[in-house]
Amino acid sequence: SSSFLCLPTMSSTTNSKKRTAADAGLPDDNGAAVSNEDTTPCCWICLEEGLDDSGAPLVRDCSCRGHSGFAHLPCLVKYGNQMAEQALRKVEATGTVANMVDIFYKCPNCKQDYQNGILVEMKKANITFHKEKLMQPGADKISLAIESAELEKRLRNINGRNKNERDEGLKIVTKLLSISRELKQCDCLPIPMGAGMDEHIGDFFESCSDDHSLKRAKAFYEKARDAIVAWGGEYKLDRKGVDYKIKRVEAKLGGGSGNDRQVGKAAAVKLLQERYDYCVALGNDNDTITAGINLASVLHTSDHAIEAERLLDKLIVTSRRVHGSNHNQTQKCLSLLQAVKERWVILHSEQQWFEALKYKKNGKKCVIQGPIKEPRVTDEEKTITVPSGEVRPYKGTPVMFHGLKKAAHLNGKIGDVREFCQSADRYEVHLEDKGLKPVLAKHGNLKVLFDLPDPKKESS
Repeated sequence: SSSFLCLPTMSSTTNSKKRTAADAGLPDDNGAAVSNEDTTPCCWICLEEGLDDSGAPLVRDCSCRGHSGFAHLPCLVKYGNQMAEQALRKVEATGTVANMVDIFYKCPNCKQDYQNGILVEMKKANITFHKEKLMQPGADKISLAIESAELEKRLRNINGRNKNERDEGLKIVTKLLSISRELKQCDCLPIPMGAGMDEHIGDFFESCSDDHSLKRAKAFYEKARDAIVAWGGEYKLDRKGVDYKIKRVEAKLGGGSGNDRQVGKAAAVKLLQERYDYCVALGNDNDTITAGINLASVLHTSDHAIEAERLLDKLIVTSRRVHGSNHNQTQKCLSLLQAVKERWVILHSEQQWFEALKYKKNGKKCVIQGPIKEPRVTDEEKTITVPSGEVRPYKGTPVMFHGLKKAAHLNGKIGDVREFCQSADRYEVHLEDKGLKPVLAKHGNLKVLFDLPDPKKESS
C-alpha cells in the first residue's frame, strides 16, 4: 500500500504515542526511570498492535529489548523488499553490488542478525525477491553474491571425512568457483569476498585430511593470503589467521608430532587472543562476543580452563546486555561455560574418567559421577562418594595447591593441570598468576577447584 511505502524510521517510531523512552530502557526528561507497565508492544513498521489484517502475530527474534523490535512477519518481508528495490536501483545507477544480506538478515533497529524461525522466513523472502527480480539489470549479480554466501555457510559445516558430506562439499566448491569466475568477469567480486571464499574452500579441503586434499587446502589458503596482502593493512589479523592455517597444513603434510600439535594449539590461542583484543579495542560488542566465544573454545580444548571460564563470565554479562538472556549468542556462552566447568578426574582404582561434583567431610571425600564414556550419556552414569585420595585430576582440570611445605608460598594458588609426568609421578600445573612458573606437584597437594575465587577479592 502507499502508506507502507512511507516506512517510519527509528526516531519517528520512538516519538509516536506507542513508543516511549521506557521502551529503550531510558530515563525520562527529568532523569527518573520510566515505567513500562502502561506500554503495549506494536509493530515498529505499521505501528499496529496485536494481529495484522491477515492474522499474523507480532514476532521478534533479534537483540531488541523491552517493547522495541516487534513486527508482523509480512511487514518485515515488505520492508525487506522495499529496501532491496532501492538497492537494485542503486546497482542500475552505479553498477556496484549492494549488501543484500543485511537487508533481509539484520534487524534495522538493533543492527543484529535475525535468528531461528524469523531468519529462515527472511531467507525465503530474500530468495523469492531475487527470483522475481532476476531479469532486472544488476539483480543477477546480487543473486550470485547471495547464493555464494549461502553455499559458503553450508560448506563451513561439512565434515570432509564423511564420504557423503565430502561429495556434497566438492559440488559446492565447483559451484563457488563458477560463481567466482562469473563475478570476476563483471568486476563484481570484492577482494575480501574472494579471499573469504578461498579460505572457506581451504577449510573444507583441510577437513578431508588426505594428502591430496591438504595440498589443495594449502593452495587455496595461499591464494586467500595473497589477496589479503594485496588489499592492505586493514585485514592484518585475517592474514595472520590464514598464515596460521598454512603452517598447520604444512605440519600435517610433514607428519607433525604431538609436540607440533601443542605448538599449533598455542599458535591458535595467540591468534584468537589477538582477534579478541582487536574487537575489544574497536568497541564492537557483537564481534567481541563472537571472537570471545571462539577464543574461549580454543582455550578450553587447550586445557586453559581457568582463563576460559573467566572470559566466558565476562562474555555472558556482555551478551545479556547486548542481546538478552535468550539470544543464541548468550545461550552459546552459557553452554560452553557449562562444559568448561566440568571437572574431569580419573578414579585411580578403576582408571576411568569421572566428573568430580563436590567435596564432602572437609575434603576427605569426593562425590563423582561416571564412568564417562564417549558419547556421554549422563543418565547411564552413577554417582558415588570415594576417598579424595582416589581422585586424580585430568588435563585441563583447575586445581588449588595445599599442604606444600618447601613451597608453602604456593598454597592457595590456583592453576590448570596440563600434563602428567609419569616418570616423576607429578602433575604439571600452570598457575593463573602468570608471574609464576609451572609447577610439578603430587596429587596429594592438589585439590580440585570447583568454583573460581573472585579475582577482585583476590587482588584486594
